[in-house]
Amino acid sequence: MGQNKKRNLILVVVVVVVIILAIIAVLTLGHKKANAPEGAGGIGMAGSGTAMPSSTTYAPAPANVVVPSAGATSTGDVAVPKIESAAAPNASTKYRSFTIMVDGNGFTPSTVAVNVGDTVNLQIGATSGNYDFTQPDLGFHVLLPQGQTKTVQFSPMTAGKYLFYCSSCGGPAKGPVGYIIVVAP
Repeated sequence: MGQNKKRNLILVVVVVVVIILAIIAVLTLGHKKANAPEGAGGIGMAGSGTAMPSSTTYAPAPANVVVPSAGATSTGDVAVPKIESAAAPNASTKYRSFTIMVDGNGFTPSTVAVNVGDTVNLQIGATSGNYDFTQPDLGFHVLLPQGQTKTVQFSPMTAGKYLFYCSSCGGPAKGPVGYIIVVAP
């Protein structure tokens, strides 16, 4: 009988610990969700909502933006994708891959235009010093050591004009800066 009491006591302790851990997990997840910016979809993803919170690095998407296809002739400083393909069979969204370089003169090209839902692959390299690629609304802060290229991948779900910049250079006011323009197809 002493053995059964011991097993029952252990079982009760295990159940109590599991319940406490479950409560802590629920409270922690609820706290994180409550403190997440509206429309945030995690690192590198704009949320599925149609409105973003007030931000100095987000604005509504401008009208009449044309999303270039691979092989298009570049007009101005809008990136043309190096690779473009269907994101999935029978999908209207695309996989688009771009290359951006940063040096003392800025990000080149400085604007990337994509559609909501596209899978975007940015290859970002630093040519003449150490920089970073920062876009807080999409959750990016990527260090760019001189001579290296880093990959940033995301699938934006909210249309808008997202300002990106080098924070270690002094932020958006000092530059270099660029834009990711996400348009509804």
